[in-house]
Amino acid sequence: MLSDNENSNQKPVKSHLKPLPDGSYEIAKSEGKVFYYVAAAFVFALASLYMLKGGYKVIGNIFLLSFALSSAVALKMVLFKKVVLTINDKFLIITSMIGTSEQVLWDDITGFSEVRDKRNHYITVMVKDPEEILELQQNKLTYKLMRHNIKLYGTPFLIQTDNLNAHRKEIMKLLKRFHDEYLEQGVL
Repeated sequence: MLSDNENSNQKPVKSHLKPLPDGSYEIAKSEGKVFYYVAAAFVFALASLYMLKGGYKVIGNIFLLSFALSSAVALKMVLFKKVVLTINDKFLIITSMIGTSEQVLWDDITGFSEVRDKRNHYITVMVKDPEEILELQQNKLTYKLMRHNIKLYGTPFLIQTDNLNAHRKEIMKLLKRFHDEYLEQGVL
């Protein structure tokens, strides 16, 4: 987790988030960052072709297949599912990399925290009963991913902030603001 000292040593981030006409926010993937992954995958694919020409057929084929698949996944990420997080006064909609969108009501949310895992930054969405949310999941792949997140972080919902077009600090500030406004309404 990030400490307050790490946060205080950094400059404040200028907000790039703009509300939609209804007061909600949509946070999309940063196409520039995803494009970097696409370009890297193609470079490695070209390197694997070089290995094939050099006589390393087995290794070259393995690299070629794996990087061709990663290129296809990265291109899919660029072309589809641009909005990753939708925030409004009733709920959050979190779209994962595997394509499923999960709606989380403010009533179920208890808080947020920032997590840094290796080089990636995440915002965890803490919920009242993670096991209940897990039981409602019908997609097996999403179920396994959520089960893994509950084991590691205590919540099924993680938002990876590194590939978004907004900084993690401004996303966290926005989430906390909406959550505080919901709590002030006396609904909980």
